[in-house]
Parts: sequence; structure tokens; C-alpha cells
Amino acid sequence: MYDDLKQFVTQFAHLSREEWEAVMPFIEIRNLKKNDYFIREGEIARYISFTQKGYLRVLYNHDGNEITRDISPLHTFVTALPSYVSQTPSFEIVQAITDCELFVIYRDHLEALYDRYNNWQRVGRRIMEEMFVQTQSRIYAFITQPAEVRYDEMMKQFPDIFQHVPLQYIASYLGITSQSLSRLRRSVKF
Repeated sequence: MYDDLKQFVTQFAHLSREEWEAVMPFIEIRNLKKNDYFIREGEIARYISFTQKGYLRVLYNHDGNEITRDISPLHTFVTALPSYVSQTPSFEIVQAITDCELFVIYRDHLEALYDRYNNWQRVGRRIMEEMFVQTQSRIYAFITQPAEVRYDEMMKQFPDIFQHVPLQYIASYLGITSQSLSRLRRSVKF
């Protein structure tokens, strides 16, 4: 059941049987329906999730407009990172784009694992580093790359994204209008 999670975590540290057994009681399976919220604006992100099935998006509500900051691929970790790290109310929203199955673990439980096992501490640090690098890469792309390049990179990273994610979220993720995305898709047809 946790094979995808184990495969993901193993890239950061080889965990013993005892270390895996230590985390199992803390993993909560949470199912979200399309449009359900994982984290709402103003909540404190007290947990992080591994996306087993489905797609989530991280968004901001700016003057009544939803701006998609990230679309989570399968088998990655997602949370409202600034809130999770600082334990302050979130300005980010995490919402299900499709029906989702998540493996959720609370921050307090992770902290207990970190205190007890160096390998879990290494895994947690590496996951946070990866999330930080992804965010910085997105900022860099927005500053230095035209929409066409960001679109090409997205298609390499998420080749099946149009089958699962509505066009308005993809356009927002790319920082363009839905009409611009439609034109871009037509011009890039293979």
C-alpha cells in the first residue's frame, strides 16, 4: 500500500524496518473529493501530505482572483510550506483538483520521528529542501522564461496534465490567460 511513498523516501535515505514501522502509526489516509480543501487560507498547516492518487493545487486568493502557484504531481509531498515551516496562518490554499488519496502526517509526529531517528530527520530535511528548490525554480522561470518555455517544461514534467487538470488552472500556473494557453497549445501541436 505504501510502495510509492517508500520509493520516494528511499531516494533520500535507506530506512531500516524499525524506522518504517515507527512512521506507520502516524500516517493517516485522507480522501478528498474534487474541490475539497486540504488547507484553507488562514489555517495553520499542521500536516504534510504525500499525494498517492489525484492532483492538488496550491493557490492564492488575490483580490478575489485565484492564482495557481503549483500543481502537485502524483507521488510528491504537498503542504502550504510557509505556514508549515513557520506555524503561522496560511496565505496559501491547497485544494483538490481531482478526487485524491493522501497519506497525511502531522508535523508534531514528524518532529518526534526526527528526535528519535537520524534517517527520518535526513528525509524531512531533504523533502523541505526539494520543495524550496522547486519554488525557487518556478520563480526563476517566471522572471527569465517566456510562457512558451514554461509550457514546454510543464509538458515534460506533466505529460498527462491536460487529462486531469482544468485549463484555467494550467493557464494560471503558467501565468497566462486561458485564451493565451489555447493559442499556445495550437501553435505547439506535434
